[in-house]
Amino acid sequence: MNVKEILFYAEILGALILSLLAPTQIMAAESPCANSLKYLQTEYDSDQATREAFDKVYAGLTDLPAGYSYNGSAQNPWKAAGSGQGMHRMMIEMFKSWCTVLPEIKGDSDNALDPILYFAWVYYRNPAGQDFVQGRDPSRSGNPLKTGPAFLSQWNEEYRNYMNSKESAKLVPEWVEDPRIEIDDYEKTRAADYTSWNDFFSRNLKSDKNGAYPNRPVTMSDRDYVIVSPTDCIMNPLIQQVERAPGVYDRGYIDNPLQLDTVLDVKNIPISVNDILGTVPEDIKMKFVGGSGLTCVLLPNTYHHFHSPVDGTVIHAEVVKTGTPGTPSTFGYPDFPNWVPLDGNVGRPGTDFSQFQAFQRGVIIIKVDYENLPGKKPEKLTGYVASIPVGLDSVGSVVLNTCDSKQTDHVNCFKVGGKVRKGKTKFGNFFFGGSLNILLFSKGMISPAVQTRLGNQIGVINIGTAPKSPWSLD
Repeated sequence: MNVKEILFYAEILGALILSLLAPTQIMAAESPCANSLKYLQTEYDSDQATREAFDKVYAGLTDLPAGYSYNGSAQNPWKAAGSGQGMHRMMIEMFKSWCTVLPEIKGDSDNALDPILYFAWVYYRNPAGQDFVQGRDPSRSGNPLKTGPAFLSQWNEEYRNYMNSKESAKLVPEWVEDPRIEIDDYEKTRAADYTSWNDFFSRNLKSDKNGAYPNRPVTMSDRDYVIVSPTDCIMNPLIQQVERAPGVYDRGYIDNPLQLDTVLDVKNIPISVNDILGTVPEDIKMKFVGGSGLTCVLLPNTYHHFHSPVDGTVIHAEVVKTGTPGTPSTFGYPDFPNWVPLDGNVGRPGTDFSQFQAFQRGVIIIKVDYENLPGKKPEKLTGYVASIPVGLDSVGSVVLNTCDSKQTDHVNCFKVGGKVRKGKTKFGNFFFGGSLNILLFSKGMISPAVQTRLGNQIGVINIGTAPKSPWSLD
């Protein structure tokens, strides 16, 4: 055997030994999310608190709620790991796969939310799991532990980069070909025109020279008092949680006028109207006392830009980034099964909005001067509308279309102090990760019930069954 052969076989033997000693590291290196996966591996190997945290998280796993199962079992699928160490390996493998597994569609169903739900079982009714993903040490109450949120934040960035890459467009053709996408409503109708998954996800509707959308006509656009949906979505009233006795809470559709301390859908971390409005000036926040609101929930297969719901003037706009300082994590949703219930009605009572404090969100306030009785010597009234786009799990991106100094159309963008037109002016868009738009209305503007007109869409008949993913429920 010559020297070259000896070196060749030594290299193979060395690679084999490395693969036996650290298989997850070898596999992680092949992933677009390799750096975050390597970080999680390194922290587990070098930090005792991280190893103990995984043990605590594993010990706290709970069974699935009624109606949910994997492979015929209601046991939490993460229990298959067998230990905290096994759970760490399982998590690396899952996030490695998730980084490049692209969503599929069939009819009106898709599997885009499967991995988010699957990971949510880690912290479903599991205080240790919630601690870990939100930056707290499950083993040492009150102590920080950065491993969870630092990993998830880094992974999110790598995942976002992949979803912006050419490789992520591989399954766009099947979405474009699905009739429920209604691709002819959009500017780009060919799969080849989309450069990435996020390019497709944030696709633009066709518009005419006046900035109107022929396939999304504005209902009674000449009537100031008519409010329109900001996008394609499932509309629900706000959810409130009321403490009836110490530690005893009722949850349901809100039936009282809003107060700044009204808690919207509390479970673990309460969020009040005051908090959700971010840095809006106090005198404007007070306009919403006595008001009401609606939630507009977007699904993965729908249009993902959001528009002004009213004619008016923007008086405040901001993007609020919250969560662990420097790592605004979008994970840690304690009751995710209620966000995507089996009946498909996201946003109904039981849905938990409590994690908005850990999600990126925007806040846009519109001042509205509207006519009370058109054609009848109307009284001019003034009201305020808050449009609050919220990016949820995974990337959770909220992008606001603020105008630069050269833009004057006020249709494809907006600026503070500028006029906006309902159903036309684009406030912004979401990237992949699930999305929500909350609307708040000042006192006296509307009742919390959704009112529609003859012939307007009120729903879509469901067809088909979602394609299976590695993390699909039965």
